[in-house]
Amino acid sequence: MITCTGGPAMARPTTKQRPQAARSAARQARHKPGRRLPWPWLVLGMALVPAAIGVMFALGHSSGDGGKPIAILRTSDFHALAFSPDNPNVVFFGHHNGLMRSDDGGRTWRPVIDRPNFDAMSLTVNPRDPRQIFLAGHDVFLVSTDGGASWQPVKHNLPGTDIHGFALNPDEPSRLYAFVVGYGLFTSADGGRTWQKLSTQLPMDVMALASAGGSPETIYAGSMGAGVLKSTDGGLTWAPSNAGLRSWGVMALAVNPVARQVVYAGAEDGLYRSNDAGASWRKLSFPGRNVIAIAVSPSDPQIVLAIEGVRRGEGRLYRSTDGGATWDGGRGR
Repeated sequence: MITCTGGPAMARPTTKQRPQAARSAARQARHKPGRRLPWPWLVLGMALVPAAIGVMFALGHSSGDGGKPIAILRTSDFHALAFSPDNPNVVFFGHHNGLMRSDDGGRTWRPVIDRPNFDAMSLTVNPRDPRQIFLAGHDVFLVSTDGGASWQPVKHNLPGTDIHGFALNPDEPSRLYAFVVGYGLFTSADGGRTWQKLSTQLPMDVMALASAGGSPETIYAGSMGAGVLKSTDGGLTWAPSNAGLRSWGVMALAVNPVARQVVYAGAEDGLYRSNDAGASWRKLSFPGRNVIAIAVSPSDPQIVLAIEGVRRGEGRLYRSTDGGATWDGGRGR
């Protein structure tokens, strides 16, 4: 127990000449089972720093088109954000060396898990039980049943735990999905204890999964080289869903938990929103130049958090209170 210390070729998006870093990362993604993918920073042309060095406020700095970050995150990478289902002020942040929690909507943070190379790439909170949180990543697969105060390994039969994408069906929270590097997409119907191979159609550079629920279930996958892919049969088959998306690399996805046809995609050139379940995308006026983590509050879906990776060890956290139309530094709701 860990206790709290505080397939087929896919059509590509329309874009200009593909950045060299993205081409290189996509080539390296064709690897043997069990071998890790390149870090997302290769897509962004950045490098990691060796250790987390704390979190501090942003002091009047802004970038891009208006809006100021509500916090500067100083960690060695920036992977995942997740709101508590019943409190928009409670947010979890997964990074390369652990997990942090905010109780004021993302303005200040405290460590929950602080451990070198504890790579928390995905965070998923049960919408029916906010005390249950799944954490998955590079050789990490844990669950908390007390709101993040303590964590236990998930007993499972997955072929590996290098998990680059993880999702939960909001209509059936015991139904889970995990994209395991080198092995493909798996699903569990019993909360993660037993898993079955679901599909090998997804490319090996998938970095994010998100479920919109429904019957049959709609699932989205974000790829570093193929943009957004969509399944309308519970993950059995997949097709590109990139109209209006101009980026080669999609590293974060989030579904509005109330209006599930609204989907957000974080890409290497900014933040996109779809109002028609991924049929078309529109680039938002996000202040940053890229987005590597997104979260939408279940209790107030107008509240959106997004992280821009700026440079080695520095990420900017932005907040919107109108569904991503404007980024006001966190004032308002």
